[in-house]
Amino acid sequence: MQTSKHMYHASRYRARKRYYEKEENKEKKRLYMREYEKRPEVIARKRKVLEASNENLHVMNTERFINYERRKKETQQ
Repeated sequence: MQTSKHMYHASRYRARKRYYEKEENKEKKRLYMREYEKRPEVIARKRKVLEASNENLHVMNTERFINYERRKKETQQ
């Protein structure tokens, strides 16, 4: 048994799974998530994550370009 999980973790997992197997409850969740995505704090959080991922992408592409130039010079010599 893992000590990091709460003692009711397994039973709550099964209960949630059983609850969302019903189509009416799936639709309730879909409606809730649509409204949740419209909240300003959620939009701001998503925007922040997107900006961070764009910065990481820029860093990775820059490193790749620099390494490409280095390899090109090494092979020419």
